[in-house]
Amino acid sequence: MKPSAAVLAPALMTAETAFAAPTVAMADLSGVVLSLVLVVGFILAAAWVVRRMPLGIGRGTGPLKVLAALPLGPRERLVLVEARGEELLIAVSPAGVFNVGSARTRAADACAAEPTFVLPDAS
Repeated sequence: MKPSAAVLAPALMTAETAFAAPTVAMADLSGVVLSLVLVVGFILAAAWVVRRMPLGIGRGTGPLKVLAALPLGPRERLVLVEARGEELLIAVSPAGVFNVGSARTRAADACAAEPTFVLPDAS
């Protein structure tokens, strides 16, 4: 016995509509993509702002102050630090932290000459 086409046709039509995937309008998709781009852009902008902010905001009144930092490479830098009335020039690298030189800080009424750093002997 062969099933007749009249019996199978309604069954196939209902099965096809039952398993049809919902369609997504192009306007809905573009809204999702635009929202994603805005969120990723906000995250990147916030990361850029955080990297550009100086780390010492509001902390310049303690006994240890970072006066200047000069990057020499991706992981090396020179840092000028004031500690207990003395300016220290420190080299920071993956190999360690080294005191390159030091100078006494000047009084407020002293001359505006640049500090003279005394290099340690290489012995």
